[in-house]
Amino acid sequence: MELRITTRHTPITDEIRSYAEKRLSKLDRRFRESLPVNVLIRKENTRREEDRYVAEVTVRLRKGVIRGEERGPTPYAAIDAVENKIDRRIRRYKTRFMSRRRSATRFESDIAEQITDQAAETDDVVQLKDGVIVRTKRHEVLPMGVEEAAGRMDLLGHNFFLFLNNETGTYNVVYRRHDNDYGLIVPARVNID
Repeated sequence: MELRITTRHTPITDEIRSYAEKRLSKLDRRFRESLPVNVLIRKENTRREEDRYVAEVTVRLRKGVIRGEERGPTPYAAIDAVENKIDRRIRRYKTRFMSRRRSATRFESDIAEQITDQAAETDDVVQLKDGVIVRTKRHEVLPMGVEEAAGRMDLLGHNFFLFLNNETGTYNVVYRRHDNDYGLIVPARVNID
């Protein structure tokens, strides 16, 4: 595992670095090969003391990303929580895709085989009339089915996912509803006269 630890608004001490390496080294046994793992620990000024530190972990796969984010009163608690979340996510998807004994998609095969989204994040600030865009994310929009898009959305830990529907050839958005089911947004043709 290639671990890269960065911090924002808090210094990184040798104790925090060694603790993160020790806790996240447990994830290494889940993979067949060495993968890049990025850890971001940041301190936020929140009213709730138990949400002061945030730990984000991103594991880049060949054809996807597994991501988790958790909060805690200390960096150590946040690291513990995010390690547990990532471990559960990896186990869930590995067993889900391995237990299916049908013709798996390429994405499912890659997850089962090795458990990289080309996402690039920038912090370009854009001033709007009613607010500010503080973060811009770019990623490839690949052709895939609805089920595969929902799986990728869950791996990222997001509430929505934009994809090119390989059945219809249109851009669609799959999203998680409040009742934990999924929704699909399909663009309608509009005639502009």
